[in-house]
Amino acid sequence: MDNRNKMRNSANETLKMLKECNAIIENDHFVYVSGHHGSSWINKDAILPNVKRVKRLGKLLAEKLKYADAEVVCAPAIAGIIIAQWTAYYLNTLAVFAEHDPSWKPGKGIPGSGGLGAPFILRRGYDKLVAGRNVVVVDDIINTGFSAKSTVDAISKVGGEVEAVAVIVNRGNIVPEELGVNKLIYLLEYKLPVWEANECKLCLEGFPINKEYGHGHEYVISKSYVRR
Repeated sequence: MDNRNKMRNSANETLKMLKECNAIIENDHFVYVSGHHGSSWINKDAILPNVKRVKRLGKLLAEKLKYADAEVVCAPAIAGIIIAQWTAYYLNTLAVFAEHDPSWKPGKGIPGSGGLGAPFILRRGYDKLVAGRNVVVVDDIINTGFSAKSTVDAISKVGGEVEAVAVIVNRGNIVPEELGVNKLIYLLEYKLPVWEANECKLCLEGFPINKEYGHGHEYVISKSYVRR
């Protein structure tokens, strides 16, 4: 089987899994960790409880990463950890994770975060495991690239070399250069629109923000605080 057929088959299999667990939510109003807004959400929490499904996705990602000669797989916490563990299992590598900087203060924000997201750092001794090694960043869904880029930065800061970013679903809003890597690998590309918060069509139409998924709850609270 040639590479194109393999890519097509893995994309079809991934889409089938997402539909089976009703992970794709559309025609709503969501706020992402980057601070951007969009009309759709892929609910990773619907994917993760089925261990057989996650195991299979990890294997599919590992097959796409065999070329990378990676020594460590690193995920942004939290949900990315599970898929990264299975990917590392099939690659026979170490598995670590980056997490939000606990010293970051709400409302402080960082560039590109819309004031919502804290930067990622490596703690728990993982900085020493990453230093001087080839690393791949593995996550579940990539939308605006905030979590993946912050994880790449955290790895680079401690002396790791990031070979690629690999995800289950690429929402089609980012290119590898914006993540600071040469390759963005994915099982499925599912293109959906995203807007800057101050240009959001749904906000202009008065469409309510979904506070159950994404970062809508924090966004609504932050906007209320600013108004006071």
